Amino acid sequence: MTAPVSTPLQKTVRWLATHANFPATRLAARAELLILIATAAEQEQVALQRSPRFLVERNDIAGDASLKAYTMNRSLAHYVCNNAQKT
Repeated sequence: MTAPVSTPLQKTVRWLATHANFPATRLAARAELLILIATAAEQEQVALQRSPRFLVERNDIAGDASLKAYTMNRSLAHYVCNNAQKT
């Protein structure tokens, strides 16, 4: 079992609890605002570094073949013969 990954917000709250005696006492409003802005920026940076999630590819060969045949039949249904060419 893997250990839970702590987010930047959890790290910030843990730091505040350790060093600033949070929530019993609070920092100045501007200091708290700066810490929260830095935490939000770090959270965004972590989200950008995370690899993108891809959808699971389905493996429906019969359905794919059926859809391909259906599309081809639809394209043939709209074929217009050009008899304007004089011979």
